[in-house]
Amino acid sequence: MIDRSLPGRETSYGNAGVLSDSSVYVFNNPSLIRALPVLLLNRSNGLRYNPLFVMKRIGWIIRFIFHCRPSHVRHAAKSLRALLLLSLDQHKKWIKDAGVGHLLRQGGGWLKLFRSKKGFAKYGAEMNMMRDVGVNFTVFEREKIRQIEPGLSSIYYKGVLMDETCSVSSPVDLTDAYVGMFVAAGGVIERAVVNGLDRDDDGWQVKCETGGPRRSNDVVLAAGAWSAEIAGWLGYNIPMAWERGYHLHFDPGKEPLLSRPILDVEGGFSVAPMRDGLRVTSGVELNDRDAPPNFEQITASAELAGEAIALDRQVEDTPWMGRRPTLVDSLPMIGPAPRHDGLWFNFGHHHLGLSMAPGSALLLGSLINGDLTPIDPLPFRISRFLV
Repeated sequence: MIDRSLPGRETSYGNAGVLSDSSVYVFNNPSLIRALPVLLLNRSNGLRYNPLFVMKRIGWIIRFIFHCRPSHVRHAAKSLRALLLLSLDQHKKWIKDAGVGHLLRQGGGWLKLFRSKKGFAKYGAEMNMMRDVGVNFTVFEREKIRQIEPGLSSIYYKGVLMDETCSVSSPVDLTDAYVGMFVAAGGVIERAVVNGLDRDDDGWQVKCETGGPRRSNDVVLAAGAWSAEIAGWLGYNIPMAWERGYHLHFDPGKEPLLSRPILDVEGGFSVAPMRDGLRVTSGVELNDRDAPPNFEQITASAELAGEAIALDRQVEDTPWMGRRPTLVDSLPMIGPAPRHDGLWFNFGHHHLGLSMAPGSALLLGSLINGDLTPIDPLPFRISRFLV
């Protein structure tokens, strides 16, 4: 494994720690079309954008919106559900094998909250889709929300608890535990910056800034937000953009701690109990991958979170920022590259990289080995795009 930093220190480092079975309703759904007039004002805390970036990537934006069709939403929901279930089951096995069961919160690990009747009504289409694909959830009234999470203020009208979703108290500790299993099984971790990828008669050459080329018969490209750039070295045009996001940690106040991550749907932020305190995560920022950070969104998220739960001292001086790699149909690419033998793609998991990583690995491993696949690989095939 070649990584420019320690494994797990990019996008998955900063999420809400949710191991989801329920995140099946893609962002590019019919309600996005109806919300565009408001979103274009660029005032939503759940979605901010850089107008210059949108103009530069207008082709990607149009293709993304084109997928806001009921038929695609249903196709994506079924495909994601299969991959999420496979992944959650494997997460539980690996967590046990790695001896880090203390990190896992079993079941009920994801509570989505709504401040108004109107906001909850808009969520009806997603609940219907979850029912259709077998997601189990429970709707709670205001009083019940306070019973299960007494640390929350009484601002929420309704809550939807994902009954079988799990969460972890430290994504980085989880990935470190998995890396330990990889090394114990004979795997090798090398920290290096990859700057070239070529194939000759002897197989693949992975070129790095230091040392000679690393050779292999097969190469898996799983570089997250940088995957499209690397694939581009070989002539592939991957329809990827980046949903940037931020987080901050706060010492908890004197109120009872949260027992699970929450998502304030109308507020556009999450709060998750973590090893380092209460982690507040922002919504989506559409911008260039490597543009300077803009902390307005996470600052607003922290202020809104303070209305929901007591937050004490801010832990970090500077918010963390990550980049979620998103393809135009909101499904990852998992499988063989179309024009190069021995090259495999595994990226584009948008908000669900940590949740879907184990299932993606199982699926890709079966494809590489020519085995029976655990789920249908066709929804994730690379050839669905002209790349």
